[in-house]
Amino acid sequence: MRTRFVVVFSALAVLAACGQSDPVEPASSTTEVVDLIPDYAISPAASVDAAGIGAAQFPENLRLTVEQKAAIAALHSAFMTATAPDVAALRAIEQELKAAIAAGKPRDEVRAILEKAAPIRARLDAAFEQLRAGIWAVYTAEQRAWIESHRPRACGPAAARLTDEQVKQIRTLQDQFYASVKSDLELIKSIVDQARAAREAGSSREEVAAILARAAEPHRRVADAERKLQEAILALLTPEQRRAWLCSRG
Repeated sequence: MRTRFVVVFSALAVLAACGQSDPVEPASSTTEVVDLIPDYAISPAASVDAAGIGAAQFPENLRLTVEQKAAIAALHSAFMTATAPDVAALRAIEQELKAAIAAGKPRDEVRAILEKAAPIRARLDAAFEQLRAGIWAVYTAEQRAWIESHRPRACGPAAARLTDEQVKQIRTLQDQFYASVKSDLELIKSIVDQARAAREAGSSREEVAAILARAAEPHRRVADAERKLQEAILALLTPEQRRAWLCSRG
């Protein structure tokens, strides 16, 4: 199975979409789950996955270049840094909501606390759309056309949907992956920046290529880590979920 950065594992994108539901208003129960923060804002894997859907499955002739990988990594890092204050604010509101629910506060008071999250979520969504647009702009016209023609198909039966525990396990695996390749991604970006500076300074094509060649080894390590990640995620899926993933790939 070929792997590509960004890791956009179609099983997670497609199967999780099957089980998505609208946010539920907190009820007066201490068992109610209060979750105001979207996955893309707290999980590096989820934010890149959602923004770059399709890239992991590019065929050989459309694979991402070293420069594209570095550009996407930089966009993602900037997004996570810029949205950190809003994520912290949502966490505080979550704690306030949980306390209100546990104390049996009236529904109107709970709703008033919940409403404070609305403008913050709107900012996060807007920032994410900018990230999505930025990554989309990194792709070539051919890559964009391929993604459009390979959008996930309609969801299958309920048995193919990811469980909450599977989503949690997959998110953990993906976040571990991004932590493990962080230094290599930073190295790739540094090499690309050096190559760009050399090109702008008038270096020859051969000289620029020699600089970019230094990214080959970190690129190989990232690719190997991607392969292991996908194998680990596949191992978590049921036969029905694996079939749904294969269907989504067309």
